Amino acid sequence: MILRNPEVKKDISMPPQTQSSSSTPKVAAAASHVNVSPLDAYNIQVNGVVYSAAELAKDHPGGEMFVHAFAGRDASEAFLSYHRKAFPHDKMTFAAVGTAKPNKPADRDEEYLELCRIVEKVLPRNASFATTGYFIKIFAILALTFSLEGYIHYTHSYFWYFSAIMGFLYALIGLNIQHDANHGSLSRNPFVNRIFGYTQNYIGGSAIDWIHQHVVQHHVETNDVHHDPDIAGGTVLRINPLKKVLTHYRLQHIYVFIVIGMFGFSTVVTSCRALINGIRFTPFSKMVTNYRYAELSSYLFFAFRWVYLPLFRGVEEGGVLSWSSLVSTAPLYMVAGYYLAFFFIISHNFRGVSFFDSSSKNALGERGSFLRNQVMSSSNVAGAFLGFCNGGLNYQIEHHLFPRICNTHYPTIAPLVRSYCLSKGITYKHFPTVLENFISCSNHLFDMSTAGMEVIRL
Repeated sequence: MILRNPEVKKDISMPPQTQSSSSTPKVAAAASHVNVSPLDAYNIQVNGVVYSAAELAKDHPGGEMFVHAFAGRDASEAFLSYHRKAFPHDKMTFAAVGTAKPNKPADRDEEYLELCRIVEKVLPRNASFATTGYFIKIFAILALTFSLEGYIHYTHSYFWYFSAIMGFLYALIGLNIQHDANHGSLSRNPFVNRIFGYTQNYIGGSAIDWIHQHVVQHHVETNDVHHDPDIAGGTVLRINPLKKVLTHYRLQHIYVFIVIGMFGFSTVVTSCRALINGIRFTPFSKMVTNYRYAELSSYLFFAFRWVYLPLFRGVEEGGVLSWSSLVSTAPLYMVAGYYLAFFFIISHNFRGVSFFDSSSKNALGERGSFLRNQVMSSSNVAGAFLGFCNGGLNYQIEHHLFPRICNTHYPTIAPLVRSYCLSKGITYKHFPTVLENFISCSNHLFDMSTAGMEVIRL
C-alpha cells in the first residue's frame, strides 16, 4: 500500500502499462544454482539472481566498498540508479551462486530506463562526474576551512564567532564534498572518491556510517515507513505516519526548527556509537567491519581538535582547564547541524509527499516503479545559485533518481526530468523559493501531528 498526504488525490506509483507477472533474468547454468532464501550475509541479490558479494566487488568499477556495503541485501534498485542501465546478468555469471524471487517484474522500471536514455543524450555516463571548475570549488572550500581552523588552534582563538564560521564551512564540506564523494559521483576513480569521502570524518561524522545510513538505506527505501531511517524521528518528531500520535507532536511544526540546532552534536555521538555497535537503524554489512573499526580512529582526531585543544588551552598557559573555550566551540556544531538538517527536512517533508509500505507495495507484494517512488517522495527548491551553495541538494528529485551524477549537472538535466515526469502524469514538486518550501514543510508537519493521512491500497 501507499500512505499519502491527503493533498495527493491520484495514485500514480505504478506505471499504467505494468504487468503483474514476474520475470527472472536468465543466467547461464541457472539450473545448477540453488534457490537462496534468505540471503546469506556475504551475498547480494540483483533482480532474481543471487551473487557472491566478494566476486562482484572484484569487478565493480566504483570500488569494492560499495558492493561490500550492500552484502546481505537486495541491490537491484541501487545498481539501477547508480549505473543507469539494467544489470548485465549475462556478463556476471562467474559470480552467480543461486536464484531468489525478484522483488518486482523486470519491466516495472522501463519508464526509468527510458528517462535514462533521454538523459544520456544530453549527459553521457562518462561525462557525469565533477568538472575541473567543481574541483576548484572543492579545494577553495577546503583551503578556507583548513586555514581558519589552523589559525584558531594555533592562536587559541576559541571565540564563538570563529566557531560559527567553522560550522558553516563544515556544512559546505558536508553538502559539496563528502556527499558526492561518498555517492561515488565526484570521480570515476574510486580512490579519489574515498579520499574526499573521508572529509565526512574530518567534520565529525563517519564515511562508512553515512554510506550505510544514506546510500544503502535511505536512497533505496525513501519514505518507506518500515525501512527509511530518515523518517524515524525518534521521540521528538512524528514524520512517519505509522508512529503513534502523542500530544507534544501538535507543536512539532514549530519546535522542529529549533531542535534541529542539536543535529550537529547528535551526529557526532550517534555516528561513533553506530561504528562501535555495528548498527544504524539496521545492522551494517559484515563485510564492512574493518571499515568501521578503522574509522573509529577519526573520532580521536576530532576530539583532539575540538575538545582537548580548547579545554587544555588554559593548562598550557599555566592556568586551569579552559571550560569557556570549550563552550565557545558549540556554535560549530549548531551552525553546521542546523544548516544541514534544515535543508534535509524540507526536501522530503512537504504537503503532497507520499510514503510507501514495502510490505504491501501492491496486491502481489511487489515493489513499485523506482522512478515514481523517488519523484513522489522528493522535492526541489529554488535553482542553480542555491545548488552552487548546497552541492545541488536542492535538486532532490534529480539526486534521488541519479545519485552517481555529480550535482553540478543537476540544473542541466532537471528540465528533462520534469518534462518526462509531467508527460507521464507524475507530480514533479518544485518550490520556487525556500520560504515556500519551508511553509509547505511546516504545514505537513502539522498535518502529521494530527494523523491526517489517507491510506490507499493498490
